[in-house]
Amino acid sequence: MDIIMRLELACKTKGSRKLANIVCCITTGFLLILLYIFYKKVFLLDYRKHEMHQSEPTPKQYGGALGLQLRGRLGNQNESSPGYRMSQIEQSKPTHKLHGGALGIKLRGRLGNQMFQYASLLGLASMMKFERVIIEGGDQLRDTFKFENDRVEFGKVPPHWKVVRSNKTRMFDETLTHFNNHSELRIKAHLASWKYFKTIESTVKKDFTFKSTVMLNAEKILNAIKVKQEINMSFTNVTYVGVHIRRGDFLSPVLVQRGFMVAPLEYVFKAMDIMRIIYGPDIIFIICSNDIPWVKKAFSDQGHISSYSYPYVFMENNPPNVDLAVLSLCNQTIATTGTFSWWAAWLAGGTTIFYKHQARQGSVTRQNLNYDDFFYPHWILLE
Repeated sequence: MDIIMRLELACKTKGSRKLANIVCCITTGFLLILLYIFYKKVFLLDYRKHEMHQSEPTPKQYGGALGLQLRGRLGNQNESSPGYRMSQIEQSKPTHKLHGGALGIKLRGRLGNQMFQYASLLGLASMMKFERVIIEGGDQLRDTFKFENDRVEFGKVPPHWKVVRSNKTRMFDETLTHFNNHSELRIKAHLASWKYFKTIESTVKKDFTFKSTVMLNAEKILNAIKVKQEINMSFTNVTYVGVHIRRGDFLSPVLVQRGFMVAPLEYVFKAMDIMRIIYGPDIIFIICSNDIPWVKKAFSDQGHISSYSYPYVFMENNPPNVDLAVLSLCNQTIATTGTFSWWAAWLAGGTTIFYKHQARQGSVTRQNLNYDDFFYPHWILLE
């Protein structure tokens, strides 16, 4: 800059005004060039960097951004593209995250009790998202149903597992639903409440699919009854009502002392009257019991109790699982006391009439019975 000013001064001194003007123009042009280069190198570069910085998403913005980058339908995405891989990951995510813990139980009682323990333990495992269920014992149960549930393992429950007890036999115990699903627990309880498995009823029904041999025997018995009724009766649209009358062990001194009860015969005939009122005269009662000789004798004397003459058939000389399968094939159910009656009604569906008094008032058994927890919704309770 100093050199240029000296040249300009020299030109003026010699009187060459024209030369001075030329030098001024050159100087001005040179300065403009310098300013343009400085602007381009400094200000414009900083501006572009600022723009790039503003366009970069912050960590908070990244959430969900990859999903918005997808173009077209799923079939148009290349397998190597991020969108395709992300969609595959999303599809592979499990709906319910299971954990490494397990629940186990050693089955107790007869078929009806074992069914409650199995179904309720499976319900608890689903409720708390335990990964495995181990069922110990239950030969009668396994002789009856197919059990194709991969989550369930039949075997011995390890003895070192923590024991959890509940004395609430026929009621829902809320304390059993709040365990860490990473733990391994052995449950000691009757679990006789539908509320334990109410969210997995479809799974329970699938697990309680009768084995082919059991169901074939049941269908053979029912078909024989149908053939007989076609020969001897003029019914057109027959309603089959399964009747289960529990006696036997419920009359033992030990169980009577604990408060167990049997339904009086008057209840059975009253329930049969109601079924005939609801479904008309074209009805056949299929009667099962663990004391068929007593029931047959009682029915032969029914005239002094009921004014109706009922068409009925007794199930004799069948194992309990075949009787249960026959009852499950009926349209409606009359149940008395106990868990076998309960499952016969649940498997059959339809209208169910149940004896209300499952235990003697004031007994230990009655104290552990909650009507809402034990009786299935919409069942008819009768005195």
